Amino acid sequence: MRTDAKGYFLKEYGSWSVLFVSFLAGLIVSRAFPWQAVPLFFALGLLINSKQAFMKWTRKREDSFALLVFLGQVIVAAGIMIALFRGDIPILLPLLLFPAAYLASNRLAGEHHVVTEILGFTLISLAAVLAKFLVIGGVDVRLFVATAFYFSAGVFKVKALVLKKTKDRILTVLWLVFSVFAYRGFHISLLILLPLVDNLLAAITLYKVRLKTIGWTEVAKSLVFLGLLSAIY
Repeated sequence: MRTDAKGYFLKEYGSWSVLFVSFLAGLIVSRAFPWQAVPLFFALGLLINSKQAFMKWTRKREDSFALLVFLGQVIVAAGIMIALFRGDIPILLPLLLFPAAYLASNRLAGEHHVVTEILGFTLISLAAVLAKFLVIGGVDVRLFVATAFYFSAGVFKVKALVLKKTKDRILTVLWLVFSVFAYRGFHISLLILLPLVDNLLAAITLYKVRLKTIGWTEVAKSLVFLGLLSAIY
């Protein structure tokens, strides 16, 4: 039985960057940074990191230690969030649909299925909603739509550049179109989607670039998205 702590740290840096930017987006649009944001971010980090132990357990069901690590992180995170939100917990309970859908898709369709990956980034985007809820209260659906559609778009771009399949190129463009309609439907400025012009360019040209460079490009685009969201939202 492996108990090495390093083996339970999620090394998906894209997920960590999306968590950080999403959480920061919630605070920025709230125009506040209360001290409670620190333990909340820690709790969300535990939930994201728990995926590593969950995947270890699903691959090897007799690995009871992995299951304990997964449940331990979830319980600690839940305890922190209950302490922070207290009487507002019932308002947030419907959001549990997203982690449930992600775990179900992960188990049934696989970790790298496009639906699972979209649900994953959608789930992480809830960090923006929770950060704003901490400061102002109320579930901001518009903010959720703004962050979820933006970050989910990266799934298709990366697949298009790495796999170079026509299907992924078409899906990249279709998701951009879908995002535009979603933004318009929720009265969100389309200028916030400006960084996704790169996704369109990638789908059309399939420009050659290293995977590491793709990651840093997405980080830079996320910072531009954060600046636009702060200025326009």
